[in-house]
Amino acid sequence: MPRFNISADDAHGPLVVGIDIGSGGTRAAVYDVSGREVGKLTHKEPHEFTVGADGTSTIDADVVVREIRDSLAAVLGGDLPGTVRAIGFDTFASSLIAVDASGNALTPCITYADTRCSAQVDVLARSLDVDDLHERTGARMHSSYTAPRLAWLRQAHPDVFARTERFMALGEYAALKLLGTSALGTASAAWSGMIDRRTGQYVPELLEAVGVDPSAMGTALDPSDALPVAGTPLASEFPQLKDAVWLPVIGDGLAANMGIGALGSGTWGISTATSGAIRQLLDTEIASLPSGLWAYRVDQRRTLVGSAMSDCGRVLDWARFQLGIPEDISETDTTTLFSTPPSAGTPLVIPFFSGERGTKWRGSSRALFANVGASTTAEDMLRGAMEGVALSFLRIAEQMREAGGEPERIVLSGGMTEAIPAWLHLLSDAIGAPIDHVAVSRSTMRGSAVMALEQASPDTKVAEVPVLNRVEPVAEHTEYYRERLERFEKLADLA
Repeated sequence: MPRFNISADDAHGPLVVGIDIGSGGTRAAVYDVSGREVGKLTHKEPHEFTVGADGTSTIDADVVVREIRDSLAAVLGGDLPGTVRAIGFDTFASSLIAVDASGNALTPCITYADTRCSAQVDVLARSLDVDDLHERTGARMHSSYTAPRLAWLRQAHPDVFARTERFMALGEYAALKLLGTSALGTASAAWSGMIDRRTGQYVPELLEAVGVDPSAMGTALDPSDALPVAGTPLASEFPQLKDAVWLPVIGDGLAANMGIGALGSGTWGISTATSGAIRQLLDTEIASLPSGLWAYRVDQRRTLVGSAMSDCGRVLDWARFQLGIPEDISETDTTTLFSTPPSAGTPLVIPFFSGERGTKWRGSSRALFANVGASTTAEDMLRGAMEGVALSFLRIAEQMREAGGEPERIVLSGGMTEAIPAWLHLLSDAIGAPIDHVAVSRSTMRGSAVMALEQASPDTKVAEVPVLNRVEPVAEHTEYYRERLERFEKLADLA
């Protein structure tokens, strides 16, 4: 297997730094021009969201800024095998901070998981043409997006709303504190659900509906609009970065795709973690966006199109805990369970334990089990549950084909598949295409570094991500799952 972490002696410049702000911590690492981590120049500062029964999900933005500083100090403290030319930066998508005229946070960072604006979602959905907005912004009316959050903040905290000079995403705020200038990437702005996917400009009807002036929102900057670090507070603190540029922040979904090698328009990237997603970077116009997909503008040329599900690895966790499936179930057992031909006697499972996102965006949906009898075993239930996850991917894949055609390649990564790699047989059969299970640690952070390399060394091709396993579909099984999808959809409508 090709090496994907190289020694300092083997590294070639220019170097870049990748920074990743996830739900579990802040990471930074140094990468060489091949897009591979250099030695042990990587660091993580753990953190957790503050959550509440009312739907609160927040994190202190200033703590995150401190974590970035500490992580940079850790990875830049030794001898670097070259000059750092760019800094790529991603955060968890969809975040909001109210900032006053002095540039200080008036609120914690409201994360993608905060649902306190659910009532405002319903109000906005009744007063606006949501189908037209989906076509224009590439986003659904959902509690993850910024417009309903702004409406909630205005209603629930009018004093804070009145004192706010700017509404910022987390990465935009971090740039303000570190560089003295805010920098909001187009890909991050698109995740607000408030910019036109074709023009990159804020949609006037949305701003008017939530009572926000355009001047209060950050300008969407493409990756090529990177900011020089020279002359900023960051350069004073870290002279190692004085020759670098800071790329405007992007969302973690885009970074994840780039990190696993889903770079070209013909490649799908699939994530199989607690949640799941299929994403594709397209450089062609999507004339009519299928209703179950989102489409986030990246720059003047590219759009990230795809959809996600809340329950992927969570389904496996549920099965292990509730069905008594041992956590250390052997690879032999799962290989047998997931490699055998499909059977009509397997339970049909709608795995919406946390509601439905793609493709019909019904947050109130819940899991359903059908075709369960007295002789059904726990292993049958596990097989049915994981077939349900595969069918959830299939329904997204069908709309992906409408938007961008048949994929030339599919690459996949994620902790769930690493736990039960034999499950790939179900997914490949359901989608009807070969899948390459790739091996790369910290893929999201690597993606931010790959984005940085587009600016630092645009003519250099980054290293191919190693393939752990390639799975080919069985044609007869694919036909079975397409028929099974029809029953899945009918049952899902009742969930």
